[in-house]
Amino acid sequence: MQKLTILGATGSIGASTLKVVEQNPELFSVVALAAGTNVEKMVALCRQWQPKFAVMADKAAAVALQSEIHTISP
Repeated sequence: MQKLTILGATGSIGASTLKVVEQNPELFSVVALAAGTNVEKMVALCRQWQPKFAVMADKAAAVALQSEIHTISP
């Protein structure tokens, strides 16, 4: 199984990549997600994919994600 880090996870290329992962769960595992500023979308992706790491490029977005992360169950 290939372990993946998805850069730009909240954008169009990230969404396309995650569709491929979703269609091939036996081949891929999402270990980390990275995004710029879209905290709402990142929280949704973290709920769906349960990555070990979630990273925001924008500091304010990172703080916001950190405050929301408790709503995501393992």
